[in-house]
Formats: sequence, structure tokens, C-alpha cells
Amino acid sequence: MSDISCPNCDGPIEVPHDSSTVVCPYCSTTVQVRTGEILKESYVMRLQYSLDDSWAKMLSWASKQLGAPKDLEQKAKIVESKLVYYPFWVVEVEAKADYMGTQSKPDFEGKGRFSGVKWKDVSEDGRIDLEKDVFVPANTRMPESLLNYQVPVKRKEFFDKDLVAETAGSLLPTQLERDAAIESAKRGMNSLLREEALKEVDSIRSLNSELSIPAVFLVHVPVWHIKYDFSIRKYDAIVDGASGRVISLKFPRKLAFRAMTMFGGLVHLGAGGGAGLLLVYLGLTRFDGIFPTVAGIAFGLGMLAFAFRFISTALTLEAEEEGAG
Repeated sequence: MSDISCPNCDGPIEVPHDSSTVVCPYCSTTVQVRTGEILKESYVMRLQYSLDDSWAKMLSWASKQLGAPKDLEQKAKIVESKLVYYPFWVVEVEAKADYMGTQSKPDFEGKGRFSGVKWKDVSEDGRIDLEKDVFVPANTRMPESLLNYQVPVKRKEFFDKDLVAETAGSLLPTQLERDAAIESAKRGMNSLLREEALKEVDSIRSLNSELSIPAVFLVHVPVWHIKYDFSIRKYDAIVDGASGRVISLKFPRKLAFRAMTMFGGLVHLGAGGGAGLLLVYLGLTRFDGIFPTVAGIAFGLGMLAFAFRFISTALTLEAEEEGAG
């Protein structure tokens, strides 16, 4: 650790290793370590859901999931819990982009014969306008389920360390600098623009974007980590203490549900695979066209995907993990 002086009250501030911003313990001012400047746009989400409230929300949500034991709410017990305030940079990005690309369209020749269908590439262009708040995690020790979490920030308040202290929560340090968060948000928006363009064209020849950043702020979000016991085994849950949303949850599955799921997977495997092979066979041997063959391949692959999902779920001996965030 090293020390700096608060530019607001001149009090000494300890700077943890790898922290890009710190909070003065005397006046709650947020200071950027590298420049020594005050970060005015620093907020915290007030804790709205206590441990008991979050526990009740989690159990209510879990009990409604397929295969969850009916007595989960009665028999589950908390064995460990902690409240952590995680830092996020929130970057408001306004984007405008012009794209040019090609779209494959059918060029029909002949009548009534699918074998006569040809495809041609047609040039297309368009414009995309997007506005989005991009949430950038500001600490490397965040759980994976929080990395893409969309933080509800409508009720944010200016940061006050007392709001954290009175809840006995721990404040995770901010490691990512403001400028790095902006660059990360811009990269994310450019990727989103490309995805939007690819909804209109098959391939992109050019994409020219213009990005502006109207606002950037730091917000700390209270998150409950709950470990609970059910039927000897232990499971984990993560709940947003500001909104009560279940971010991530592992919960037990009943044996009967796993058996039913396995049976459903085998049925999909047999029916889908058999029907798909039959259509492919008919398309290759009995019909002068591509429709039965393509339909058979698509149908078979779709049914196999369903079968794999059913079987993989049934073979999961541990808890199922879901997220409501």
C-alpha cells in the first residue's frame, strides 16, 4: 500500500495495490490515484434488501424452477453469507454507423423445381443509430455471473462511505481506470454495431462508426453472496441487494426430474435422428430436388440439439445453475 492526500480535505488515504480510484475515509471523496483528481461522478446503490429479504426472494424464485424440490423453502438453511459492494463503470455511448455489405437472395429460374434455385449477392447499405449504457466491471475479482450484469442504477446516490459501513459490507477496490473503461465500452459498442449490421446483410464490406460519450460514472452495487444447505449438500446464490434480482443461483434437482429429462432426451435423439436420416435418404434417392435433403439435415440437427440439452441436464449430478438477471 501507499498513501496520498485527499485533494478535498487533505486527509491521508491508503491506496491498496492495483487501485485506480480510492475513497477518502474522512470526507467520502472519490479520488483518481494516478492524477490526484476528484471523481465527481461517483455513486453507490443503497442496500434495499437485507439478508433475510434477499434470502426470501431467492427461495421464492428457486422454488418455481423446473425440477426444484417442493420442500426447498422449508428445509434450506443459510450457512454462510457476505455483502460485497462491487464497482462498475457505467459508460453512456451514442453511436451512429453507416454500413455497406452484400445479401444473398434467391434468383429463381424455371418453374416448380427447387433444383433451379440460384443465389446472387445483392449490395445493400444502411444506417444504425444506437444509444446504450455499457457496464464495465472495474475489478478483476468479480464473479463470472457479474461480468455481463446490467446494473439497475436509477436510484443511485452520491457515494458516501457511511452507506457502506452501516450495512457491514466490504468495498471492493476500483482497479480499472476511467479512460480504460471508456475504451472497453467503445469496443463493445463497435461489436454491437457489427452484430446489428449482420442482421441486415450476410457480409460487411465497410462499417464506418461515430461514437460519442455523453456521460461516464462509477457506481458501487451491493451484492449478497449466500451459501445454503439442503439435504446435506451446499449450494451458492448471488443476489443484487439493491434491486433484489437473483443474479446467479445453484439449486438441487429432483431425481425424478432428471430421469424424466433423460427419457425426453433419448426420445428426441431417436425420433429426430431417425426422421432426419429418412428425409435425407428420400431427398438423395427418390426426389429430384434439394428440399427433402436440406429439411432432413436441418430437422435432424435441431432434434439432436434438443436431445443433447435434455441429456446433459439429466447427467448433471450437481446443482443446476440459473440466472434471473
